[in-house]
Amino acid sequence: MARLANTLLGGQAGPAQYAEAPMVDPRQGPQNGFQIDVGAYVSNANYVKRNLIVLLLEVPAGFADLDPTGTMAGTLKVAFEQHAQSWEGLNQTLTAEFNETPIGGAGEQQQDLTNMTRARSEPAITLPEKYGKPFSYMYRLWMNGIMMDPISKFPDVVTTQNKPTDLLPDYMAASAIFIEPDPTHTYPVEAWLITNMMPQSSGDITGRRDLTQAHEVPQLSITFTGIQQVGAGVMQFAQQLLDQINLTGANPNARPAFLNAIDADVAAQQVGYADAIAAADATSVPVPDPNGFPG
Repeated sequence: MARLANTLLGGQAGPAQYAEAPMVDPRQGPQNGFQIDVGAYVSNANYVKRNLIVLLLEVPAGFADLDPTGTMAGTLKVAFEQHAQSWEGLNQTLTAEFNETPIGGAGEQQQDLTNMTRARSEPAITLPEKYGKPFSYMYRLWMNGIMMDPISKFPDVVTTQNKPTDLLPDYMAASAIFIEPDPTHTYPVEAWLITNMMPQSSGDITGRRDLTQAHEVPQLSITFTGIQQVGAGVMQFAQQLLDQINLTGANPNARPAFLNAIDADVAAQQVGYADAIAAADATSVPVPDPNGFPG
């Protein structure tokens, strides 16, 4: 079945003028009028939200003083981008405020626009802790080391030889971009650029003893501070980043096998399937070759 002409909005027209991803023209194919139009069902395709892609852009400058090896930076990057079980709190909802003046006696109101606000984002990560608690210790080192020690009220880094010359926000805070891709992983549908990101807690650090209960895997739930930028410029930046993340050839079904040989300890135990066949072959009696018979 052929699509309707101009199924997609072209030329950055109307609501598509600040968008990067393809967008259907909602003027075509509506299905909730007098009757449905099955032939136009493609133009009635609904929007399905996708999981965010999170890219760490900047780590706190103080990480270099805490850890010259770069391991802190790598730990934060992998926590943000690949270990996070979930990210919440991204928002850019617009809200209009109106002054209401009574008119007439029936209770009607004259409403006049007085303000427009945009919701703030408070990014929050849920992070399963790993063996030895690397993420918990990273956040504690970040907070105590370059933000503020709870005892002295100064960051611990000022007690070292690598003490900073200042404690401006870039020394303590990270920056990241949160991109919702389209279904083809080619275009951004939404994007949030967040800077001045600092953890508001280290996540719960607790202990208990209860022999009647199973052991638990801790989940770190951490909310960050942040200043967000959204809009056409951020969408263009998100498009540049997605252009660099090319999925061509990254088919997960085409990955090589993670094992390519039988372990030596297993192979040494000659009691398996292949061993039985080899033993049968070694002990079989000679038989005539059917291919050698005449006719």
